Amino acid sequence: MKKILGLVLFLFIIIPHVSFAQVYCTGSSCNNLPINYNQLNNIFISLQSNYLNPLMRDMTNANVIAAMNIIPSTSVNLEEFTIGANVTLASTKTRKIDVQVPDYGVLEDVPSVGISIVPGAFIASNLGYIFSGSTSLEEIPFYSLYRFDVYLGYLQSGLNDENVSTKKKENESWNVSSNMKALELRYHLVEGEKDLGLFYKFLGVSSGIGYYNINQKIQYYLLKKNIQLVSYYGSNLIWQGNNEFTIKNLSDVYTLDIKTGVQLFYLFRFSLGVGNAWVKGNSNLTLHLYGPMVLAGDLSVLLGLQAPDAIVGMFISGEGSPRHRSYAYYTAGLELNIPIFKVFLNVKATSEVSSSSFGIRIAL
Repeated sequence: MKKILGLVLFLFIIIPHVSFAQVYCTGSSCNNLPINYNQLNNIFISLQSNYLNPLMRDMTNANVIAAMNIIPSTSVNLEEFTIGANVTLASTKTRKIDVQVPDYGVLEDVPSVGISIVPGAFIASNLGYIFSGSTSLEEIPFYSLYRFDVYLGYLQSGLNDENVSTKKKENESWNVSSNMKALELRYHLVEGEKDLGLFYKFLGVSSGIGYYNINQKIQYYLLKKNIQLVSYYGSNLIWQGNNEFTIKNLSDVYTLDIKTGVQLFYLFRFSLGVGNAWVKGNSNLTLHLYGPMVLAGDLSVLLGLQAPDAIVGMFISGEGSPRHRSYAYYTAGLELNIPIFKVFLNVKATSEVSSSSFGIRIAL
């Protein structure tokens, strides 16, 4: 995120004296900044439509793939009640974008990548276990409650720089708030083997449908960041800028899948599956950059001996929806079958995006 922010700063720093809503400059030195209004306006429009909007689409894609992975799928068929917590990470492939700017040129190889981090908590149970306890039936009828598992997930959480580090970074702060909800219902197509199976055990086959929702807000502040810029016209500038940005992500995901698995050497449970997800969502970004701009050689201003007289600021926004409305995906999981405590890693991936969910659950 810092690399993307640095790129935006670089592209917008050389700003003339203008008076439209998105960009402003106050002070007597504004007229000396070396770029004309039309060029600036073309850069602004091109970056918003051809870069920040695709960037937000990447963020949305990462968020919807993270959403479909917030409920673990390593157990295949449940026979008990379980409660757990996990963290899901998703990212798109990094890609390069060439931004065409009329009457100015081309901004080549601008990087774009989507990233999502979602903490979660869940409870789940076999429905037959809830009402009747463990079953001793060798053959379970297709209509039995023992054929059904239900998963419920919910967590409203917040995280900031003070929570993760006792040493606060000077002039920098961030805050993330997240709300996740999930509901998944699974049906045992084939029951797993009943014996413990020291070396090998078939875990069965199940099919599931699910609904997942994520609502996130990310705020970031970086104050008094000096950036040196080299103008195409030979004038080096330094912007002693402050910057604030907010990203909001909202995703709704519906899934249908099938999976199976085996247990090896008692400790290791492996699961594999395929499915399809139908998604909708939106990501949007608002960015505000502001602060004094001076010539790089003006040491009196840089050293604080003279007050700067060109204060430059800008507002820019971008938004995007998922690249596709439907994704085919595969899933793979590994669970350590420790008594009572189960540690799991689950991966879900499409041709464009992958996500990993790591967590722990207690089986009762």
